[in-house]
Formats: sequence, structure tokens, C-alpha cells
Amino acid sequence: MKKILILALCICLGLTFGACGKEDPAPAPAPEPVTFDEAALTENAKAMADAMLQGDFDTPAKNFDEAVAKQLTPEALKEAFEGTVKDLGAHVDRVSAEGTILDDHYVVAVVEQYEKTGLLIQLTYNTEGKIAGLWLNYAEIDQLVPETGEGYVSEEITIAGDPELPLPGTLTLPEAGEKFPVVILVHGSGSSDRNENINGNKPFADIAIGLAKEGIATIRYDKRYYVYPENGIDLGTDLTLREEVLDDVNAAIALAKSDDRLDSSRIYVLGHSLGGMLTPAIASENPDLAGIISMAGSLRPLWEISYDQNQELIASINTDVLPAEDLELLEEQIAQIEDEIQILRSDAFQSKTDDTMIMGIPVSYWKSLSEYQGMNFIHEISLPILVLQGDADFQVYPDKDYALWQETIGDRDNTVLRLYEGLNHLMMPTQGKRDTSEYAIPGNVAPEVIADIADFIN
Repeated sequence: MKKILILALCICLGLTFGACGKEDPAPAPAPEPVTFDEAALTENAKAMADAMLQGDFDTPAKNFDEAVAKQLTPEALKEAFEGTVKDLGAHVDRVSAEGTILDDHYVVAVVEQYEKTGLLIQLTYNTEGKIAGLWLNYAEIDQLVPETGEGYVSEEITIAGDPELPLPGTLTLPEAGEKFPVVILVHGSGSSDRNENINGNKPFADIAIGLAKEGIATIRYDKRYYVYPENGIDLGTDLTLREEVLDDVNAAIALAKSDDRLDSSRIYVLGHSLGGMLTPAIASENPDLAGIISMAGSLRPLWEISYDQNQELIASINTDVLPAEDLELLEEQIAQIEDEIQILRSDAFQSKTDDTMIMGIPVSYWKSLSEYQGMNFIHEISLPILVLQGDADFQVYPDKDYALWQETIGDRDNTVLRLYEGLNHLMMPTQGKRDTSEYAIPGNVAPEVIADIADFIN
């Protein structure tokens, strides 16, 4: 109960924020090259992964540096690890353990194979050999999405919104034809690969292959802080949606324009979840797009969605069985949420320092979300819009978020809105649950969703 809540965004935010130092006015002397005992640290990372796999979280915690130890107790690490792997099936084997020097740290990526998908355990070591960072994420184990198949071919590409942080990606093309329309796929929040892999479900891969069979190309790529999580940490409160999403989208659009196989006059952007929320801002920056597609996105501020999610969570708690101490804590958290949502609704957060935390997120990031929310741009863009949502979506609400799309742009001649019965936030058939275990069952994006996207484009 003491970590229940509540100050969590279910569609956001898989990023970790840290402190960011200011640049000295005078250049510092060049530092001495950093050296590591790479073999020893790689073996240590494997030992830490083994410990967690065996249910031992005290051993990794004893290796944390002071900053991590203050933030991550063995109990919290246990809860995070077990929550990540609980729907992956049985552990199968270790796939790899590879290290690399990154500035003044040594980063080891340990990949474990489970029945449904892979688990990435990434440990960052400082110069003293202490763990200065630990990330858990899903990982691709093998090429479950073939490079080629019936009706499509794929090739590796690179997206570089920041030239120093190139991102691997995939261009999927129809097997025959030329000058294809192309859809750029933009992720939801947090750390995600090019397929938006969650528990082995891969909505972006489904969409890419499905559209290729309809004569439409797609571009998808690993998200920046999936590839470079330390960079997000280093930015700290300087991190905005510009670095997280927008620069890389613009780079993908530029790449599409430069490829002679693609029709530069028919470039579309499809955003999912947070990506869908950002499609009006993306269209505003790229008025020559042929259209935008918001899939499970919203025009509401993200804090309103977070608040609704918290209210649903609170309503699900049986307070009659709570000990007095836990009930008191719950009441304190509820009061804190009510206070903080009023700060966000009144724009009072705009005057607060960037490192102030509201609902568990730095004010700097709330400012960025406020700047790029869809309502700031939707009335100034005139290009075609397709809005897609499932009526079983428990993260973005059909009665509020889809209804707001209807109210705002439903009467436009070049707008199409589709609400699908029985589909969840991934546009896959619902399992009837209203928590993330909903995504533990293997599924695929519903064919009617892909058909409607193709109809909109063609």
C-alpha cells in the first residue's frame, strides 16, 4: 500500500529524470581517459541479473552507488522486477551480455529470454564499479517480424534527429509498385522499440505489415531513450517532448522526402497514445503532410487523463479492509492529488522551478506537455485527420477523449472518426481487464483498424 499509487501515469512516462548541472563559464581542462575493467564489470552485471532471476534483490542493492541506493530499495527493486516479468512466461535462457563505455560510465546490457519476449536488464557502472543506473525493459530476442514476407519487404534505416544519437529503424515497403504513400509511426510515452513491443505484442509491426499489403509504406524506429536511456538522465529537467519525440519525427519526415521510392506528397504521421496526442503539433510544424492519424490519442491535457486514471484506481480500492495506517496514507495521497491537479489546471505550475515535482513528474516536463498539447494547434491545421479509438480503452477514455475529438473536429469534411467495439488501447481485442495485464495475452491489431487506415490514405 505504501507505494500504491497513485502518482503514476498509466500511458506515461517511462523516463527517469535526474539533476542537470550548469555549464562552467570557462572551459575545463580535458579529462583523463576513463578506463574500466570491462570483463569484470560484465561478469558483475551477469551476476546481478542472476541474483534478480533467483529472487535475490539485496545483492544488487549492495552494489548501488549512494544516489541509486537512496531511490531504490531492495523491496522496490523486487516489486519493479517482478511486475515487469510477471506476464512474460517462464524464463528460458540468457541471450547475451554486452558492455560499452559511454562517457565516464560502463554500460552492460544483459538480455534474458522468456517464453513470450525478451527482458533487457541494463546496468550502468561508475568509475568506482558501483551501479549508478538500472533499467528494465522488453527486448527483441529474434527476428519475429521477418524482413520480407508475402506482399512486403523491409530494410534497415537510420533516423537522426540528433546526429550524435542515431536511431535504428525499419522501412517497410510493398513488394511491388513505386512511389508509395508512407506512414511514419510515432510511439506512445516512455521507452519503446520500433514495434512498440509490450509483452510480445507489437502493434507497430502489425500496422507496418498490414499497410504494406495495401500498397502503403511505413517508417518505424526505436525511440531515443530506448536506445540511449542515459542521455535522458543526463538531460534531467532539460528534457522536453522536443528531445523525446518531435526532433526524431521531423528527421523521419525528412528521410521520407529524400527517398525516391516514396511519394513525398503523400507522407502521413500516425501517432499512438502520447504520439496521437502530439499529431496536431507535428502537423503544425509540418504543414505539407498529407494527413495525420491519431490512434488512442487525446486533445485533453495529459494531467487530466492521469487524474482520471487515478480516480479509477482509487475507486477500485476496498477501504473497508485497510489497516488504519494504510487508510490514513491513502487519504493523504488522495488529498495530495487533489491539490496538485488544481495547480496543473490553474497553470500555476508555469511559475514553479523546473525541478519541482508534481504528480511524480518534474514541472519542466509538464510545461513541455502544456506547450505541445493538441488543443493549442487543432484549430490552425486544415489537413485531413483520422481519429481511431477502441471503446475498451482504459487509458484514454472514449466518453471523454474520443468525445472531445467529435466535438472539436467532427464536422470537418476531411476528418474521419472511428470508435471500435471491443478494442483496447493497443487496438487489439480486449480481454475484459482494466489494468496492464490486459496486454499479457498475445494479440494483433484488429484488421478493420488497418483497413480503415488504408482507406483513409488511398
